[in-house]
Amino acid sequence: MVFVNEVAGVHGVPSWLKHVPADSNGMTFVDVVFPAFLFIVGMAIPFAIKKRRDNSSSPQDFWLHVGSRFVGLIVLGVFMVNSGEMNVEQTLIPKRLWSGAIYVAAILVWNRYPLTKSENWQLTYKVLKLLGILIFVFLFVVYRKGSEGQLTGMTPSWWGILGLIGWAYLIGVILYTIAPDVWGGMTTMFFIILALLVFMRSNHPSALAIPPWLQIQTMHLTHALIVVSGIVCAQILAKSGTAVNAKSKMLKMLGAGGILFFLGFLTLPFGGVGKISASPSWGLYSAGWCFVLFPIIYWIVDVQGSKKWADFLGPAGKNPLLTYILPPLFYAIVGYDIIPDILQHGTWGIIRSFIFALFILWIARLMTKIKIQLQL
Repeated sequence: MVFVNEVAGVHGVPSWLKHVPADSNGMTFVDVVFPAFLFIVGMAIPFAIKKRRDNSSSPQDFWLHVGSRFVGLIVLGVFMVNSGEMNVEQTLIPKRLWSGAIYVAAILVWNRYPLTKSENWQLTYKVLKLLGILIFVFLFVVYRKGSEGQLTGMTPSWWGILGLIGWAYLIGVILYTIAPDVWGGMTTMFFIILALLVFMRSNHPSALAIPPWLQIQTMHLTHALIVVSGIVCAQILAKSGTAVNAKSKMLKMLGAGGILFFLGFLTLPFGGVGKISASPSWGLYSAGWCFVLFPIIYWIVDVQGSKKWADFLGPAGKNPLLTYILPPLFYAIVGYDIIPDILQHGTWGIIRSFIFALFILWIARLMTKIKIQLQL
């Protein structure tokens, strides 16, 4: 995600390194990165819920945790979106300072502070969290966007990547708790969502009567479809799942991928392949690729026990939210004008983007070591 976000601003690079334009019918590997996040969210849900059940978490505590995580993703996503829409003349503080303060506040609010019995340290951590919340409130109050005579405060023109993940996460958790805790239950949920998606994207008179504001929400259904696919993958992998050994697990995952590709082909008439429109085919193809690629990783890491090669990715795995917000925080501090023109074009721009991604991983590793680890 860090690499593709960085290379998005580089000129003169191959089209397969860019997102497909919104009005095009197709996708590149870049368009699979975000849905891969959604797929991983789905994979994590069964294991996370099982852990909470094993720890005898009450239903109230469980849903409070889910709700707070959802709200956190929505808030951070909306703030990040509005950062790019600011009216810099009408907002009371400079854009870089406003944008940078978002991520400082996020670190203060959602850092996983060390457990301690010291009352002084406990008070310090509470004060830091409160400070982060106050920064968010201040940024919300002073923010302005729009033109003269039509100025507004912060509004969710869209939810941002984190916000979209938040909605998909909430829907995925609700569906998982409704459906039986077996593979068949979530497979049924998958086909219910898919049928609803196809209906809402069709030209059926009943579908055309659906209000436009509700029609737009079909993107959440597509994202939820990917999350549910990840849940099914996790249920295949689980020790008590449907597969008894590594070979059968990989075959079932590959088989699921093949089915998703076929369904993606069948649903092409309902919006083609589009990431921005979150068409059913795009969601199905993306989940299909995850089902094809994950067995390869599973075979290398779990079956063959080869893990050292991925150590450099450790910070992103242990501290993904921090890793995600570090690039905009970095540019809020140093500015974009520090990049020489030669490093914003072609091959040199691609190399610079890759090195920058490694640099972000290194910074994330250092911050993780000093106990800065975000957890919504």
